[in-house]
Amino acid sequence: MGSKASKNQSKGTKPLTYPSLVSVVEFISFGRRKQLYAKCPTIRKFEERLPYHLERVEIKTIGPSYIILKFDNFAIGSYHDNKNKISLGCSENWVERSTGTSLYEATEKFALYNLSRPGTTIKTLETKYTPTCILNCIPMAIEKLIVYANEEHTWIRTSRPVENLETDFIIRHDTIKYAKHVTVTRPPHLPIRIHADILSEWNCESITIERKLTDVEVVDYCRRVSKRTDRPIGSVFKSGLSGYSRELFQMLSRESNTRKIVFFGGLIQCVTIRINKSTELNVYEMEPGICVKVSAR
Repeated sequence: MGSKASKNQSKGTKPLTYPSLVSVVEFISFGRRKQLYAKCPTIRKFEERLPYHLERVEIKTIGPSYIILKFDNFAIGSYHDNKNKISLGCSENWVERSTGTSLYEATEKFALYNLSRPGTTIKTLETKYTPTCILNCIPMAIEKLIVYANEEHTWIRTSRPVENLETDFIIRHDTIKYAKHVTVTRPPHLPIRIHADILSEWNCESITIERKLTDVEVVDYCRRVSKRTDRPIGSVFKSGLSGYSRELFQMLSRESNTRKIVFFGGLIQCVTIRINKSTELNVYEMEPGICVKVSAR
């Protein structure tokens, strides 16, 4: 009876069609996909053409002898200071492999091979001191990008605007300029150099500076943004304020294009600066700092 049941069950089971198999392989986890690639030669040809859809990618670089790439639960790099061997791991199960090249070259080949696939998407990518191997990849679709200690020439190219971007430097780069939401953060013991000219060029829906700005820096930013007629309506700039808001508002009230001043209890609470006939800049206090918003008139 048992054998007959199993035979009937096997007869009712149909193998996946080619399009279904392609869809299944494309959307399984990175580590599982590599396991299937190693065990199933029949899928290798089309697997090499399929993009990846990764939840989280981490890139850690401390000099040329220490590079770690993490793709979800799969990682590659040097964990034991052995320059002649590279470590591969999935779900904390590690193996070492000898390479005929340096660690950097082996990691570079791995990154280029897997990330330079059209259609690859990454929900979160975090990188510090981004290695050249990642910069050589084709532009990728990244939802959240966290970048630390990167100069202007070491930024990752994206195929579409990043939804959320976190960085510790204010620089000119299209990836930042066209991101939807940008947060500039830095450890408290390290200064952030405020470049109002660069900040005013960003087209983000929101910019948050997790540091206190001086009155002069805020006024400089407002003066520059008020000259931009293409700034999106509803876009917001937020930061802390190192001085008193009344001093900032007094400085803004003396600007030539200030249109309206709102008082409450004898103190200025909001200043409106004219941009053009259809838009204006509203500057008001919002704990724990200041808010600058582009609004329709």
